[in-house]
Amino acid sequence: MLTGKKGFTVLEVLVAVVILGLAYVAVLQNFSLALRNITRIDAKRAELLTGMLAFEELLEAADEEDEPPEGEIFMEGNTFNLVWVRDETGQFASLLMEQR
Repeated sequence: MLTGKKGFTVLEVLVAVVILGLAYVAVLQNFSLALRNITRIDAKRAELLTGMLAFEELLEAADEEDEPPEGEIFMEGNTFNLVWVRDETGQFASLLMEQR
């Protein structure tokens, strides 16, 4: 071998390319996972927003009737009660403050 020449051998270049390729695959997998999580969170947020809007309409309809929605008392105070209120499906809940 000649000792005066400097540079990389083909084997060293191939090893570097393989290492960089593996790092690239790992980065792409992380981006893919993040995109799936963002999509899942966005769908859950939209579902929650829809439920909140439906529940708000239910509370507004109850305000127009001057009858608060029925529910179990969560906490009793001297002047106000906190009432645990659920929608028709029983999935979304809120606390409603009503005067005693």
